[in-house]
Amino acid sequence: MEPEPKKSIYKRAAEWGLPFGLYIACMGVASIYADYFAPLSIIFILMIMATPLVVYYFQRRRFIEDDGFTEYAGLWMLGILLFIFGSVIASFIIYLVLQYFRPEFMYEQARMVIEAYSKIPQDSDSEVLRVLQRMVDEKLLPTPIEAVFNAFWFITFFGSLVSAITALIAQRKLPKR
Repeated sequence: MEPEPKKSIYKRAAEWGLPFGLYIACMGVASIYADYFAPLSIIFILMIMATPLVVYYFQRRRFIEDDGFTEYAGLWMLGILLFIFGSVIASFIIYLVLQYFRPEFMYEQARMVIEAYSKIPQDSDSEVLRVLQRMVDEKLLPTPIEAVFNAFWFITFFGSLVSAITALIAQRKLPKR
């Protein structure tokens, strides 16, 4: 029986992108609904803090699969691709939530900020408050698809930075067998 050929970094990233995308989607949904259920904000923060550990787990797993021969660039690329593939999946899910379950999310958040700033005496007449109020009045806030695309690019950029750091750590020597 022949041993199974090793999968490329791209194939692995695509396979692991699904669970990672669901992880990112859970973070997004938790942040969207945190105003309804406050403990979701704590879950969101914990998941953000754990994200480098999740990426490290996948990078380290790949490093061990290759018996310690995966180069830094390969591990970094794996992390970048994980974020790209995961962001595609998460973006789709978050778009559905924003479009069909919370279509007024952006405006609700803006109104909460306006209300909070209005209660602060030194900020109640600020230019920021007037601009934000005008954006709400004239419906100039991002649509769900615009917000999702912005999030996709932010997550991908953030992921490339995180992956660079975790790839260094994932390359530590394997224990002797």
